[in-house]
Amino acid sequence: MTYTISQVRDWNASLRSRRSKLVALFVGGTSGIGKHAAIKLANAVDQPTIYLVGRNEEAGARIVEELKAGNPNGSYCFMPTDASRLPDVDALCQKLQTREKSLDLLFLSAGAIAFSKQETEAGIDVNHILRYYSRMRFVHNLVPLLEAAEEPRVISVLAGGKEVTIEEDNLDLRKRFSLSASNGYPATMTSLAFEVLASQHPSISFIHEFPGIVATPILKKSLGGVLGTILSLLIRPISISEEESGEWHVFLSTSPSFPAKGSASADVAAEQDIKITQASTGEAGGGVYILNYNGQDVTNKTLMTQLRERGFPDIVWKHTLDTFDRILA
Repeated sequence: MTYTISQVRDWNASLRSRRSKLVALFVGGTSGIGKHAAIKLANAVDQPTIYLVGRNEEAGARIVEELKAGNPNGSYCFMPTDASRLPDVDALCQKLQTREKSLDLLFLSAGAIAFSKQETEAGIDVNHILRYYSRMRFVHNLVPLLEAAEEPRVISVLAGGKEVTIEEDNLDLRKRFSLSASNGYPATMTSLAFEVLASQHPSISFIHEFPGIVATPILKKSLGGVLGTILSLLIRPISISEEESGEWHVFLSTSPSFPAKGSASADVAAEQDIKITQASTGEAGGGVYILNYNGQDVTNKTLMTQLRERGFPDIVWKHTLDTFDRILA
């Protein structure tokens, strides 16, 4: 099902009466999609608790002040972290676990557009780390907090529906690297890993989403001032604003249309005549969703079925855990 922006705004306007409190962690929350999702969510919930993760402390401080001005009833905290370093991710997660007993929303949007390989000390391209391994490390570490929430949800803003065929011996792209693979592999691995995680943790809803073309600073960040500005102007007619993107993401973060596999919210949705979205596995309300920004299911059913038949969900997740062990040893 595809939703309209008016439906989204109606839902978001009703959130204050539905959820008075919500705890959310935004990884990549200091600019672009993550920043505006956090701002819109803070204004939609009566007493939000929002944590922002990023490297730029000055930007983080500005956004915290913006959140306070928009909704002074909330609690806001910037946590400076280099998300490309898994030890730093672990340290942040441990700190969060000392501060919160539960986590309603884990929103993952860190990364940039890749035009060349930039190898990290782990031997893996930095964007592959940010788009996949770092995000999965946050999920892996924060499952206990998520499972302690009533309606927990994980959203990875990346390339839902843009999955590609992958090679088992090159999941980390250390053997063979290309720009197309650096975009397609993390998308495919995210969708497969989320299917495993949804089966292991049926109380958590997992969404892999393609955000559409959003007018964010990412092109300037990735390409530099002049070329980035030119391309930003060229795509403006077919893009949505950061503010509208934020509205869509509040909806995706809170709507009962995307319930966890073992959640009672599916029953609530049925009572309120809210349509339950089909999971990537084909099951209505199956707990793992591959979506366009407007809530439309964009699962490549043929490809995902082929990957499942070849055992790739378990292969990818085992590789992920093995990579964690190698990097953190």
